[in-house]
Amino acid sequence: MVLPAKFRGELGASVVATIGIDRCITLYPVSRWEELLVKLKDLSSFKKKTRDFRRVLLSMASELEIDGAGRILIPQILREYGEIVSDVTLIGSEDHLEVWDSDKWNEHRTEVLDDFSSIAEELDEI
Repeated sequence: MVLPAKFRGELGASVVATIGIDRCITLYPVSRWEELLVKLKDLSSFKKKTRDFRRVLLSMASELEIDGAGRILIPQILREYGEIVSDVTLIGSEDHLEVWDSDKWNEHRTEVLDDFSSIAEELDEI
């Protein structure tokens, strides 16, 4: 996959790819990934859901080198998780990027748009 030039400068020489929420793949700059690891360490190991979340997220993570042409090779296990068939859509999401199968992204976006006003009403912070 080729990363758009506008993102490459912020990402550095490599990214950490892992599973994302909603069946996408997340790409983190290494510095942000390291911050996330600190937060994960602070979570209680006495809660099963915490242990399971941490185990799966970390076991699926891979550091990927960005080559001279701005390309990365996403591991097969992540492509399967994201149900990536052919075309992908790359979404900038605050401190990371999300890689979606384009058809799945269009379905998800349509679902969110259909419920957009009710979602907005639940966001107290905005």
